Amino acid sequence: MNTFKYLISTLFNLTFIISLQGQSPSDFSYDLNRIASSFRNNIMDKDECDNQKNRAYQLADEIDEALDDDDEYDSSEISELKKLKREVEALEEFIAAVGDCGNGTPTIDQFNQANSRVRGSVSWVYKDKYCVDVIAVTIGEYRVFLAQNSTTSNYTLNYKWRAQDKMSSGNGTSGIGAKSLRHIYNNREYPDKQIGIYGLTCQKF
Repeated sequence: MNTFKYLISTLFNLTFIISLQGQSPSDFSYDLNRIASSFRNNIMDKDECDNQKNRAYQLADEIDEALDDDDEYDSSEISELKKLKREVEALEEFIAAVGDCGNGTPTIDQFNQANSRVRGSVSWVYKDKYCVDVIAVTIGEYRVFLAQNSTTSNYTLNYKWRAQDKMSSGNGTSGIGAKSLRHIYNNREYPDKQIGIYGLTCQKF
């Protein structure tokens, strides 16, 4: 019995010691890939999108804590952790904008960086026709339209949308910063609904 208690105590102490050790950059990269994969695989579930956005936020905090313990890492690992934190922050903005689960406005660089992990299919809807461009991102049966502002100006964007069957239509207004993207419309609620975006106008602010 004493031997059993000793083994249990030793195992507990080892687990505790391991939990105090810092995660490696590859551990954080693995967690980042898991978030990107879960978002991609469950994108039609808005609650799950919220969960993955929150998980990205938490992961950024965890990397911050690791950077505070910089004596556990060498200079190359610290550089990698800083790079990973930027990637996590990019993914958080990407999930909010593409998944329509928050006020996400990723920069164009953040969008491209995050999508290299999510692997959404990106196509142009409008390019050089309006004050901002419009892209479509397709992930499985999910399709989202995003305004892309490639200029150096901040805009208040107005737009209209109309269903292909002309049975429904609407409009919207949102702010969009320079060199960034903003969610316009997605088909999560009505997957078979085909819509068109038109009449985009911008006012600088």
